[in-house]
Formats: sequence, structure tokens, C-alpha cells
Amino acid sequence: MPSFLEKMPKSKGFCTLVLCTVTMAGNTDAQEESVVEEIVVPGRAIDTLDLNSTSRTGSRLGLTVMETPASVELIDSSVMRARGYKSVADAVKSLPGVTSGESPAAPSTFSMRGFSRSSITVLRDGIWLGPANMVMRPQNTFNLDRIEVLRGPGSALHGQGVVGGTVNSVIKRATDSEQPIELLASYGRFGTYQFGAGGNTQLGDSTWLRVDVNQYGSDGYVDRMDPESTNVTASLLWQATEDFDVEFQVDYLDDSLADYWGTPLVPQNSAIKPRDDVILTSSGETVDEKARFRNFNVRDGRAESDQLLFRMDLSWRLADNIELTNTTYSFNADRDWGNAEGYVYCTAVVDVCTETGVIQRYYGYFFVTHDQNLLGNRFTANINNQIAGLDNRLVAGIELTDLDFERARGFRRKIPLAAGDSVDPISPVAGNYGARELRGISPTDIDTRAVFLENALDLTNRIKLVGALRYEELDLVRDNFNDSGVLEGSSFARDFDWVSVRLGAVARLSDDVSTYAQYSDGKDPVNANIFLVNSGENLDLTDVEQWEVGLKGSWHEGRTQATIAYFDIQRDDVLERIGVDSAASIGGRDSSGFEISSAFNPISQWRVGANAAFTDAEFRRSTNFVTFAGNTPPNVAEVTGNFWTSYSEISGLPLEIGGSVQYVDDRYGDNANLVDLSSYTLVDLFATWSGANYNLTARIHNVTDEIYVPWSDVFYLQQNDPGFIYANQILLSAPRMFELSVEFAF
Repeated sequence: MPSFLEKMPKSKGFCTLVLCTVTMAGNTDAQEESVVEEIVVPGRAIDTLDLNSTSRTGSRLGLTVMETPASVELIDSSVMRARGYKSVADAVKSLPGVTSGESPAAPSTFSMRGFSRSSITVLRDGIWLGPANMVMRPQNTFNLDRIEVLRGPGSALHGQGVVGGTVNSVIKRATDSEQPIELLASYGRFGTYQFGAGGNTQLGDSTWLRVDVNQYGSDGYVDRMDPESTNVTASLLWQATEDFDVEFQVDYLDDSLADYWGTPLVPQNSAIKPRDDVILTSSGETVDEKARFRNFNVRDGRAESDQLLFRMDLSWRLADNIELTNTTYSFNADRDWGNAEGYVYCTAVVDVCTETGVIQRYYGYFFVTHDQNLLGNRFTANINNQIAGLDNRLVAGIELTDLDFERARGFRRKIPLAAGDSVDPISPVAGNYGARELRGISPTDIDTRAVFLENALDLTNRIKLVGALRYEELDLVRDNFNDSGVLEGSSFARDFDWVSVRLGAVARLSDDVSTYAQYSDGKDPVNANIFLVNSGENLDLTDVEQWEVGLKGSWHEGRTQATIAYFDIQRDDVLERIGVDSAASIGGRDSSGFEISSAFNPISQWRVGANAAFTDAEFRRSTNFVTFAGNTPPNVAEVTGNFWTSYSEISGLPLEIGGSVQYVDDRYGDNANLVDLSSYTLVDLFATWSGANYNLTARIHNVTDEIYVPWSDVFYLQQNDPGFIYANQILLSAPRMFELSVEFAF
């Protein structure tokens, strides 16, 4: 009977879903087979750094990670499943220096290299769908082949907004090779479940189809959270001729986010069980552990979406060294939020606070809808040739996009205050949202046109010069209509154009060690949220520059791998979101630091992985805004680190046990640095038993039941001005979680 290993697709490193083997130079096929038979269960949860794998996120030239003058990291599907990562956010925040937020207001947002939210571009299989903090949803990992992360500015490769980094989720696609049918089922605490099924099949002599379906749901660790999602991805590959391929892809998502918007801050003397070790504010507020699992949202709250991405890829190999590709895509999404999403503890009788000691939700009733339509086309030409006898790779292309985005929203203003709008701080009564009160509708149209090129020249057999250039034009039209349909004066239209560059060099110190240096810059029409700005804000292009140097190496015949990078980023004219429906210019932002990643294989059964980051970021003074100068941006930890280890073949059995530790340093929760979020350490453990075609895994997340704040949304914190008592709350973490999962491959 074939082993589980033989049924699973090989990864580009030496890890598969079940086995990790090191192939020595000069091994024959028979020798490799004997190694596979001897190693039954490896440390599949600790991946190599994939230095010899290619990444289209780091380069379109087919360069390996070792050849790319930038920090690029890959997380493949086998590692994500082995570690129990159900979402892209879970996977990415395991990388050095990355923290993530799963707020229902802006799911799948990240902090990286001192920047966050829309400064981090999130791609879906290489396609930009819009500002990440506005359009992205939590993405499951079952439908993915891998996640690729490029750190630092990437505007020369991916266009506007790439300042802190790029996160690219690459789905599983049809291939012309045999692939197994994969099944996954898991169940855990709070009724959390996941089912996945997928496989690749041949439909004809030249046609292959792959379909993957994933269903996720949970009761949630807070009352009435109830998140759920269904994701279906399909890929049809037709090899029309030996040199011409056609691929169609469909990516459908229907989801409902967790209806938990945070736990209110209360005065310390009003808390039954205050947790000053979790959050500390300058005003003496804290969270009450007695309210940890209470939901202050309304019973009929919603945060739903329905979206469909369709794309067609044409690939034509004109010659051995020339390939043309064309990608046409269409993305449509409808999103609907309607929640009591803001809560403030009443300390005085003022405005809507008619009594003290209660949580007031009146201004927190907020709804917003999105109607998004995106059309795009990208054409590229890859040419490999020689220049003066030197090997050269070149890619050039054009990209056109048309984004129509209509956003309607409304606060509670005219509907009279009701007794049910205020609730008890410990035993809140849910109530219902009631009528929606429209504030206005804002259609926004963004047209972009870009020309780009990237080139890699082998100056010697040890030195490679890599450069990228992108010229982009953007036409922005923003209309604001009030609740009566009258066009407001805050509407505007602006045109932008800019050039982004990346220049770098890679020097091979040996066959397995390289060093690199690079300079990159970028431009961005607005850092905050392009769908929030109005005519009164300063919409000049923001500038960002980065210098980076690093070292990448593989030793002991691949059993030890490590990378280290130093970066320095400076950004001017930053427009930040400071409220739920507003933005303001706050000057510049600087960031610098070190990042280290490593993987070790001391013996065949024992594997170890570790990474760490040290980040120094601060707001910089500008001529028109000095309030935050010298402050650390919110959600930026000075120190983060991750450690994994696993040991297989316990007592000669097909058993692997392992665990991980994640550390995140103290952070600030607001721009003014008046709210301190305490550091936290998370411990996870797992054990996996492997059979001929299955894996059975038991897992414990957050073993020590740590209470912490994973992320802070500044516009839901200390927004308690007496004239507009909106929100003053933070999201608390999930408690200890248990899970049992089983995987099959046929």
C-alpha cells in the first residue's frame, strides 16, 4: 500500500505534509527511496526557509529567495496545517515582527516593520483587490498552496500602498501532475469546526481541474460571536498546445464575521476583577475580567460578505527564452455591517449618559455597506537573454484597473434615546439594532494605469544586479451624497502619477550563502483609507524610502538555514485614520530594525525553528502637525519572537510531538501613547499520529490561558468626547482552546 507521503504533493524544500528528508548530493533514486522508508514521521511543523524556492511576490523574474535582494518568506500548506493555522492572519503573525488584528471592522490587517493597516498590501494570488483594511476578509488556509510575504516597500512590483510589506495568498491550482484527494475535519472548544475537501483530476488529454471547498464555523469564545465562512476555489487548466496554456479560476467566499466588537474599559474602582496586567491607561481605566466573555453587541448584529473573484490566465511560450502572459480578472463584493459597535462607560450625566455606572451604546449604532466592482488586466513579457555575454532576465508589462466602490453608512443621531441603549457592565441585555439611520452614500471611482519592468543581470557568476521600475497613474473621483441624495462640498476629484524603483545587488559568498543590499521607494495617494478622505484633507502623494541589507545561508547540507536583515524606512506626509469616519495628516513615520529567521535539524527526528525581530518606530514631526511626534505607532512591538520544536518517531512509533512559543512585547494602543498593551507569551502543544493515508492530531492553543490584547483599533479607543460618546473598548484574546483534527489523502 502506498504510504501517506507518496500520496501527497512534494514541496519545493525537503518537507512534505508528513516527511522531511535531506537528499545528499550524489544520491541515486534507490538511495532516496530507502531514506523515505526509514524516516516515518519528521518534524513537519517546522519548515525550512525555502531559500531555493521561487516567489512571484518577491520577483516576477523566477528568482529564488536566495537570489532576491529583499526579505521574502514562504509558508506552504503542509506547514500551516501541521501548526493548526486556520487563517492567513494566524500564519503570517508567526513571522518575525508581525502582529495581526481580527477586528470585525478591519479583518486581516497586519503590523509589519513599524507600519500597519493599508500600508500593508494584501494580494489574492497576486491580484490587488483594494486597500486591505477596507476590503479584505479572514482567509482560510485549506484552499491555499502557500503564503508569500515580501517585507518593506514593494510599489515597484505591486503598485500603490506597499510600504511595510506584501502578503500574497496563493490558492491551490490545477496541475498536469497527479495529485491526491485531500480531506480535513476538525472539532474543538466552543463548537469550533472545519471541513475541507479538495483534489485535482484530469478531464481529458490536455485538461485538468482542481476544486477545493472549505467550511468553517464556531460558537465563539464570547457570547453570540458565531463566525462562519464558506470558501470555494476552482481552477481549470487547458494546455491548448505545447506552448500555449489557458487557465480559468473562480474564488468564491461567503462569510459572517464574529459579532464581537470589544470589551468596554471601565474605571478601576468600578471593576469587580480589574486586569491592569492586560491594559494600562493614563486615565486609570482597565478591563473587568468578569466581562471577558460578555458580548455588548446587539442580538441581530451583522458583518457579512459575499464575494466572487474570476480570472483568466493566458500563457504563450514564443521561444525557449520568451514567454507572454495575460491575466484578466473581475472581482465583485457586497459587504454589510450593522452593529452596536461602540461602548462607553458613563462616569457622569452628560449628553446620552442619563445615569452613571452603565455602558452607553447610543452613538455606537453604526451601519456600513459596500458595493465593490473591480476589473483589471495585466500583460507581461518575460525575456531571458544575454547582454555583452552576461546572462540577463527581463520582465516588462502593463496593468490597467477600474475600481468602483460605493459605500453607504450611518450613525444613530435622530432616533430618540431608548432605555435599551444602555446596558449593565457585567450582564448586558442584547436588544436589537432597530431602524438604520442613513448618514450618506459615497461612490468612489479609482482608475489606474501602470507600466513596469524588472531586470536581473548576472554581473559575474557570483554577483547579480536586480532592479525594478514602475510608472503609475491614478484617477480618483470621490462623491459624497447626504441622506437626501444631495451632493456635498466634500466631494472631489484628483489625478496622481508617480514612479517607484527598487535597486539591489546579491553577492554569493559561497554556493549556499549570499549577502544582499537594496534601496526601494514608493508613492501612495493616501495612507489612511482612500474611501474616507474628503476634499479638505491633504491628499499629496506620500513618499517612502527603504534601505535594507541582509544575509541568507544554508549550512550542514541544508540541515541549518538562517536569514538576517537590517532595514531603515522613512515616510513623509502621512494621512492616518483617527476616527471611525475621518482621517488627518500627522506628519511622517520612521522605522528601523533587525529580523532573524532560522531552522535547524540537529538529528533526523528532531527539528527546531526560531525567529525574532527588533523594531524601532516613531512618528516624525511635520510643519502642520506635531501632536504625535516622537510617539510609537500603535500595535508596533519593539520585540517579537517565535520558537518551534518537534520530535518524531517516539519509541519507534509514527508519532510526532511538538510545540511553539510566541512572544509579543509591550505595545501602545493609540497614537497618543496613552494606552499601554501588555506583552504576552503564548504556548501551543500538539501530537500527531500518522497512518498509511491519514494524520490524527490533538492540539492545545494558549496552554497557559493567557489573557491579552492582540490588537487595538485606535478609533474604538478613548473616543468618549462628551459631545459624541462613541467607543472606548478593546478586543480580548481567545482563552485556552482544544482541538482534534484528522487528515486523509487518497
